Amino acid sequence: MRLRAPMLALAVLVALPIGASGAPWMDDVLSTIHKETGYAGQAGLSEREVAKGLRQALTKGVHRAVSELGRVNGFWHRPGVEIPLPDNLQRPAALLHRVGLGRYAEDLHERINRAAETAVPVARPIFRDAIASISFADARRILQGPDDAATRYFERNTTAQLVHAFTPLVHRELNRSGAVRSYRQFAARYAALPLVGDRIKDNLDDYVTRQTLKAMFAMLAREEADIRHHPAARTTALLRRVFR
Repeated sequence: MRLRAPMLALAVLVALPIGASGAPWMDDVLSTIHKETGYAGQAGLSEREVAKGLRQALTKGVHRAVSELGRVNGFWHRPGVEIPLPDNLQRPAALLHRVGLGRYAEDLHERINRAAETAVPVARPIFRDAIASISFADARRILQGPDDAATRYFERNTTAQLVHAFTPLVHRELNRSGAVRSYRQFAARYAALPLVGDRIKDNLDDYVTRQTLKAMFAMLAREEADIRHHPAARTTALLRRVFR
């Protein structure tokens, strides 16, 4: 039967000659024990400490993601983050560009991204509530999981709540940014083109909401990986203990 990490460590220490526990190679022995048993840096930490450390890490990641995305140009013209026009608007946009009316597509594209930038900060309290609800058992599993384990936990457990909370705010910001007006102009110009004549429909509220959340989770995953792998990203004593 495989020994748990603390018992295995004790067994090794008991078997050593008196005084050997201070030998320089002891760190290598304990490191091997931790590697073999899967306890790594979390050995000796209570479930409460692990959960608290994980919550600190996630709070830090959420703060960074919200700060980065919820500002001017947080989305617009930012590679890997910028929200594209919805798929069913791509062909109409291309046609408008070909006939010299591309400014309507570009205006809509920018205003969609501006709406996302102003809506993002509302995510902070929703994520904070989700962080506070993490159980001790969940924390241990997340901590010992892959680089994005915490992010995927949030994605599974907060997406429905975030969509519900985000949608009316995104709707408000789409109106405030002029995206709704721009969309109507875009659709009207497209419908007026010769041989087109059909009207386009799109649910901008749902589309922008889900694209915004997608960017939030992607950035949170990067922050999580950074904390797991780079000591400089661990800004508190507890983070350094939990993720060492």
